[in-house]
Amino acid sequence: MGCFNSTASRQLPGHEDPVTLASRTAFSVSEVEALFELFKSISSSVVDDGLISKEEFQLALFKNRKKENLFANRIFDLFDVKKKGFIDFGDFVRSLDVFHPNAPQEDKIDFSFRLYDLDSTGFIEREEVKQMLIALLCESEMKLADETIEKILDKVFAEISNH
Repeated sequence: MGCFNSTASRQLPGHEDPVTLASRTAFSVSEVEALFELFKSISSSVVDDGLISKEEFQLALFKNRKKENLFANRIFDLFDVKKKGFIDFGDFVRSLDVFHPNAPQEDKIDFSFRLYDLDSTGFIEREEVKQMLIALLCESEMKLADETIEKILDKVFAEISNH
């Protein structure tokens, strides 16, 4: 726990004890400490303030902080638990918990649902899936014709209605 004993780490906004975070997530104390190193790197990539801004988050995800991306914005919004426009260390660890192999399947499903439910209505609509698909395609620089995107959406929604 060496990286957490320094005065500087205790002064970070939203800093929480690694033992406490580990007890409330699927992460071990050593994994929380490793996440702290990653957090420090991301949070200092643009402004070294101990917080991850949307710009720093986008830079970490896509190595591009200038181009807006719906996918990156959605994930940022889900990680920004307190809705303050930034991610502190506690939010970072608790949000990443859903990606841990030992995280409950229900939490993974809930996160995925909230990611695609753009207007927070409790339903995922065709247009929301289309917007996310287009955002992911744009980021990958993969080009698909509009009719191909529509066929993909038709197939997805047909399969959903059969279940």
